[in-house]
Amino acid sequence: MLKMIIADDEKIIRETISSIIDWKAIDIDLVGLCQNGMEAYNTILDENPDIVLSDLKMPGMNGLELIEKAQKTNPETRFIILSGFGEFSYAKEAMKYGVKHYLLKPCNEEQIRESVLECKEECLKLKYTEETFGQAQEAAHRLANAALFNIVNDCICQNGNLEHLIHRYETYIDFDFTAYRLSYVYYLPYSELSSFLAELEPLCKRLMPGILIHGIYVNNTLLLYYRNYDIHYSELEFFIREYKKNTLAASLETSSALYGSLRELLNVIVPKLSRYGLIYYVNDFRATYTCNYKSHIDEVDLLYKKIRDGDPDAVQSFSENLEGISSLPFIKQITSSMLMKLAIKSPGVSSQTLTDWLQEIDGAEDIEYIRKTSMEHVHTMFYMNSHRSRESQLIQTIYQYVNDHLKDPDLSLKFIAENYLYMNVDYVSKKFLKETGIRFSQFLTNKRILRAKELLLSGKYDKIQFIAEEIGLGNNPQYFSQLFKKATGMTPSAFVEQASVSIDV
Repeated sequence: MLKMIIADDEKIIRETISSIIDWKAIDIDLVGLCQNGMEAYNTILDENPDIVLSDLKMPGMNGLELIEKAQKTNPETRFIILSGFGEFSYAKEAMKYGVKHYLLKPCNEEQIRESVLECKEECLKLKYTEETFGQAQEAAHRLANAALFNIVNDCICQNGNLEHLIHRYETYIDFDFTAYRLSYVYYLPYSELSSFLAELEPLCKRLMPGILIHGIYVNNTLLLYYRNYDIHYSELEFFIREYKKNTLAASLETSSALYGSLRELLNVIVPKLSRYGLIYYVNDFRATYTCNYKSHIDEVDLLYKKIRDGDPDAVQSFSENLEGISSLPFIKQITSSMLMKLAIKSPGVSSQTLTDWLQEIDGAEDIEYIRKTSMEHVHTMFYMNSHRSRESQLIQTIYQYVNDHLKDPDLSLKFIAENYLYMNVDYVSKKFLKETGIRFSQFLTNKRILRAKELLLSGKYDKIQFIAEEIGLGNNPQYFSQLFKKATGMTPSAFVEQASVSIDV
C-alpha cells in the first residue's frame, strides 16, 4: 500500500479531500494531514510518502519550497499541486521540478481520484522495476539472507531460542512491520530442485522485481517466503502446477498463507523444521544444505559468547577450532555466522563493512584464505571500542551519522537507511520512534536548534545566514528563523539578547 499526505492551510479543504474518497479501496494509506509547508516537510522526513497532494500558497514554507526540498530528499516522491485561479505561474514553476499533476481549485472527487491513481501507477513502476535494484538494495538483501540463514541454522542445529535470535538480528531485517506470504511447493524431488529454482528465478524477477525470495527445502517440500506483493498469484501457481507435469512421478501442488509479519511466519515454520535431519536453505535461487555438525557449532557458539564478553583466550580458541574444519561450505557457514553475531555487538562496524566481509567469504574458494581473513575481522572487532548505551546499535549509528552530517541540507532518514544502513526506511523510522519516543524529524530539528544555540552564543557568526548553513538549512535564513522561533518561542536575535542580559546579571 502506497503512502500519501495532504498539505493545505485551509482546514476545510484538507479534511474534505481526506474524507470524500475511500483511500483504502484504492490501496492508499493516508498518513498525514498538514496545515503548512513546514509540517508537511517534517511529515515527509518521517513517513517518506509516495504521493504528496499540496497547496501552492501556504504560510511558513510555500508549496514550491516544499517541493524543492522534498525532491532533494526523495526524487521519487510524486506531487499533485492544488492551485487557485490566477496562480498558474506558480504551477509552471513547480513543473520545473518534475511535477506533472496540477489541479485547479475548486476540483471534484473524480479529478482528485484520477490524479492520485496516475501517481500510484508511476510510483509502482518506479518501486518495482529492475532499475531500482541498485547496490544498496543488493547489500540489504545479502544481509537479510545471512540473518535468516543464521536464525534457521541456530534454531535447528543448536536448539536456539527463536525470539532471542530475532532480537539479535533485527538490526538487519524487518521482523515486525511488513506482511509476508508463504508458498508451499509439494512433491518436488531433490533431483529436480536446482532445475525448478533455475526456471522459477526469471518468473519471480518478472512478477516481483526487487522482492527478495527466501526458501527452505525439506523432505520433497519447498517453502518460499517473501514480502507480500500487490500481484495476482495465479501465474506463479500455474507455473508450479505445470512444471514437468507429464514427466514427474507426481504433479506438483501448491498452497499459500499470509502472515502479518516475518516474526509471525518464522514462529510457524521453524518449530516444524526441527524434526528433519537435512535442510536446504535457498539463497538467490540456489540451495545450500545446512551442515549439522552439532559439536562444532555448540563450541563455536560458546566461543562467540566469550569473545563478546572480552575473553582474549576465546579468540585463539576460535582460530584453533577453524583449523579442524576441512569442509568449504561448513567453514563459510561458521565464519559468516561468527562475524555477523560479533558485528551486532560492535557499533563501529557498519552494515556496509559487514556486507563486504560476508561477500568476501562467500566468494572465496580457499579454506586457508577464509580462516586467515575471518580471523583478521574477528581480531578487529574484539579490540574495537564497543561503547554501549540503552539504545540499540541501529539508533547509535543514526545518531553518529547525524552528528557527522548535520550541515547537509538534504539529510534525511531515507538516505541514511538506504545508503548507509542498507535497510527499509519505513522499518527504520518505526524502530527510531519506538526506541527514542520521538520522530526522526523532531530529533533532527532538536539537534539543529541545539547547535544553532551554541553558535549564536559563541559570537563567532554575525549573520544568521551563516548559522543556517552550519546547521543544514542552506542559505535560507528566513526558514531558519521560523524554525528557531517555533522551537524556542523567540527569534534568534531575541535569544542572543536574552542570553546577554542573563550573563550581565
